[in-house]
Amino acid sequence: MNTRHHAHLPLSLSLLRSSDNPPRPRLRRGRLHVALACALLAGMAPPSRAEAPAAQPGVEQGRGQGQGQGEAAPRAGIDQVTVVGSRARNRTVFDSSVPIDRFGAREVANALASGEVGAALQNLSPSINFPRIESSGASDSVRGIQLRGLAPDQVLVLINGKRRHTSAVLDTESSFAGTVPVDINSIPPGAIDHIEILRDGAGAQYGSDAVAGVINIVLKNAKQGGSASVSYGLNHTDFAPTRQTLTDGQTKIVNADYGVPLGDAGYFRFGAETRRRSPTERAGPSDAGWTSWNSTPADLALDGKVLFKSGDSKQNNDYLFYNTLLPLAPGVDAYSFATLNQRKSDGSAYFRFPGDPSNVPALYPQGYRPVTKGDKTDLSVVAGVRLGAAGWNWDLSGRHGGDKFRYDLSNSANASLGAQSPTSFHLATFDFQQNALNADLSRELDLGLGLAAPLNLAVGLEYLRETYRSTPGDAASYAAGPQTEAPPGAQAGPGLRPADAFDGSRKVRSIYADLEQELGSKLLVGAAARYSDYSDFGSASTGKLSARYKFSNTFLLRGSLSNSFRAPALVQTGFRFATLNFNSDGSALQTAALLPASDGLARRFGAEALKPEKSTNLSLGLAWKPAPATSVTLDAYRIRIKDRITRSSDLQSEAVSAYLAGIGRSDIQSVAYLANLLDTTSDGLDVVLNHELNLAGGKLNLNAALNLNRTTLDKVRQSSAALAAIDPSLTLLTDSGLFRIRNASPSSKLILGADWQGQRWGLLARATRFGALKDFSYDQEAPLIDGVHAQRFGAVWSLDLEAQYKLSKQLTLALGGNNVLDQYPDRVRQTNNATYGGALPYNFVNPIGVNGAYFYAKLSYTF
Repeated sequence: MNTRHHAHLPLSLSLLRSSDNPPRPRLRRGRLHVALACALLAGMAPPSRAEAPAAQPGVEQGRGQGQGQGEAAPRAGIDQVTVVGSRARNRTVFDSSVPIDRFGAREVANALASGEVGAALQNLSPSINFPRIESSGASDSVRGIQLRGLAPDQVLVLINGKRRHTSAVLDTESSFAGTVPVDINSIPPGAIDHIEILRDGAGAQYGSDAVAGVINIVLKNAKQGGSASVSYGLNHTDFAPTRQTLTDGQTKIVNADYGVPLGDAGYFRFGAETRRRSPTERAGPSDAGWTSWNSTPADLALDGKVLFKSGDSKQNNDYLFYNTLLPLAPGVDAYSFATLNQRKSDGSAYFRFPGDPSNVPALYPQGYRPVTKGDKTDLSVVAGVRLGAAGWNWDLSGRHGGDKFRYDLSNSANASLGAQSPTSFHLATFDFQQNALNADLSRELDLGLGLAAPLNLAVGLEYLRETYRSTPGDAASYAAGPQTEAPPGAQAGPGLRPADAFDGSRKVRSIYADLEQELGSKLLVGAAARYSDYSDFGSASTGKLSARYKFSNTFLLRGSLSNSFRAPALVQTGFRFATLNFNSDGSALQTAALLPASDGLARRFGAEALKPEKSTNLSLGLAWKPAPATSVTLDAYRIRIKDRITRSSDLQSEAVSAYLAGIGRSDIQSVAYLANLLDTTSDGLDVVLNHELNLAGGKLNLNAALNLNRTTLDKVRQSSAALAAIDPSLTLLTDSGLFRIRNASPSSKLILGADWQGQRWGLLARATRFGALKDFSYDQEAPLIDGVHAQRFGAVWSLDLEAQYKLSKQLTLALGGNNVLDQYPDRVRQTNNATYGGALPYNFVNPIGVNGAYFYAKLSYTF
């Protein structure tokens, strides 16, 4: 028997049950209440005399006057009005006291070649990365973005200025295990008009999660005309590990949207999209003698074959959206918007060799690789009314967001059931729902002090209710059958047991105030404060001060100081699972349990109730327009976070096994839990340069954007009295896990872009340099870096090209490619320990991914 660590990457599933949670009928009533409130708000009778309403959050004034289909948009956007970051009605990106990026319709469309919003954000912003984790259960279906190197759940996502709900699935396998991100790819790509990115802490303005910043996605709102497109793309790459030229990842995208005017100023914009993506395969040939458990003749017969899976999963996405505004009377508008995403994904677990204890030879004489299946439904609906009354601009709204994830398996087995085992299993269903009511009021106040401009005042209230529920898998997915020498439960599972299901809820009440005042023609100052009360962990108060000083109309300094917080996600407080795996020396099978901090067993190992993450954000920068068509911004930042929530290491040892057996828990051999274990500091610098000029009968937009980022560990909570009493040699976080938090994001990212738009032709070139990074290695012969066996991965460039030609006024053909030079990150050290017997030749943490070049053609029609 080989003595080494074997690891497979299933998402295994079991959740804590809470006796305090409301029964299911209350959840249904909660949804009904919000739906009724939305209907009432949309149909409120207008007052007899009303003032002009405020602009819809995230949407520029001039209703229905969104960019026309096929029109070019300026790259810089620095003189364009933005709503995110300021509640003043006419604040531009350049005038703002905090750094904001605005990417227009043309830029967004050019970045969406693959049809993934996360990938588009990575293409657009040097501050955003979108790692492509593979062979990792639910992460094949749900992937989060990173802003400024922080965790995916430390960035707030808005749609039309309204908070977006998070995923129902906890990330257990990325560099930031234990996080619950917004599923950015559930937003319909074809619905997006433009994107605003606030690169600053904004908890006092927008509430929980706005630690690294805010992304506001604004939906199309043109009141007439439409567009339709069809595209086809594929990966075509020379894959060095197998010395093959591979063509896979075929992607077909069809979308259409259309606008209908409602009166003189209203609109109803709606659309649909479908995307079908085939999987990619980037695994290498396996050393069967090293990788297999028993090295049987049947195992060794598979030596040198590609048995494992690395790369993108198979995925089918269907989207619907609408965005509407209906004037009810002068100064009174009802509005609503909604998005729907239905996604089916096929991921992969690790290969089980014929001689493995987890195999049933009668079912799989040649071994098998379980296929994980995700069936996901994501729905968001917002409705409200905007009006002017008593000198105030009112925005009253209700929203519902829901994310439901059904997790299944095929091509698997429960070896303990022997030949009677099913080969397909239902593992669990996770359902997260968020309902909210908001009242946002704003006005301008003349304080009578002779100031250059009135005071901009905004206040608001929010009531939010969240529910999280899990339902168990089928009995065979977690059963311990008569074959006691074989591991129980479905492989790439086990399923969720009824006793471990979870049904929980919480309520949040918030109030905020936001002030902004111009003191003369040069100085702008702002202040914001917010108070939130959570029914499950208490209250949080945040504040923000910001200032901008104009030395001239073309040069200004800006800065801000704020504190933010991130409340523990409801999913984090209830999620738990158990996985069957090999122990640290590969000598035996063990069951590892990930428990919520409230679990009694976790408490015995030192777990405490989760606390909110608290952060302080300091930003200082400048903006300069040396010429009307040129802009330069430079912003430095420091983000300090206390009590970051992360997953502990697997607490396992002979002493732990003895302790567990002594308390009657011999069914598991190791324990892990989520805890507030880290204090960190992230320092960085953002530089953005834009220039526009006339060239060859068209306009050429040039841009360069750079992010430098570094995270350091200020404090690590490695033990507790309870854990030390069980085994004083154990630590809550391993050196390798800490190493990844510090080093797994690129230390720099540079984007160089050129976009030329003529009368009939359009040309785009974008070069992205992902800086060097480091990651720990399972190879004990790898060099020691900061006391950890690790590998340095050098910087890598990616070049994207696109050419567009107008076949007619309405019909445009685009041909292009992403990563056209077919670049890959550095290979992992070519040893069995580092590559898992050759199966995984590339590290997944590099944002460039492991798919190589992607080429596409797109035909667009506007009408």
